[in-house]
Amino acid sequence: MSHRAELSPDTKFCDGMRQLIADHYHTLWKKIPEAIAGDDIEGVHDVRVASRRLRAAMDVAVECFSAEWYRPLHKNAKEITGALGAVRDLDVQIEAFSFQRLNSPPEEWPGVDLLLIDLERDRDAARERMISFLAQVKEQGLENEAKKRFGNRATHSGAAS
Repeated sequence: MSHRAELSPDTKFCDGMRQLIADHYHTLWKKIPEAIAGDDIEGVHDVRVASRRLRAAMDVAVECFSAEWYRPLHKNAKEITGALGAVRDLDVQIEAFSFQRLNSPPEEWPGVDLLLIDLERDRDAARERMISFLAQVKEQGLENEAKKRFGNRATHSGAAS
C-alpha cells in the first residue's frame, strides 16, 4: 500500500491536505522507532524532518478542520519537533567536535575529550527525556487520534495499532 497522497488537479484543497497530513503522520510513526533505538544519529534527524513537514502541512491546513480537535494535534506535532531538538543539536555538536579532535594536534585532545564527555552526558539525559516524551505520546493515543481524524494512512501500519 502506498503512503503517498494521490492528488489530482480536481482534488479539493482540504481533501488533499487531509491526505498529505496523513502521509506525514505515517512517515513520522515509521521513523520514531529509529530515533528511540539510537543506533544512528540520523534516526532523530529523520523524525525531526518528518515532524517539521507535518507541522508545515498542518500550518497550511488550519482552516480546513475543527479547531476543537485540530489544535491539540497541531500543538502535539510542534512538541514532537521540540522534544527531539536537544538530542539533535547535541548529536551535531558531538559529531563536529569529534571531527575537530581528529584534525587537532594530540596536545589538544584532552581538552576536546573533556568537552565530548560533557556533551555525551548531556545527550544521554536529553535522549532519556525524548524517549519518555515519545512514550507519553504513544500512551496518549496520538496515532489512533491521527487515524480517526485523517484516516488509515495516518498510522504506521495502515491499521489500528
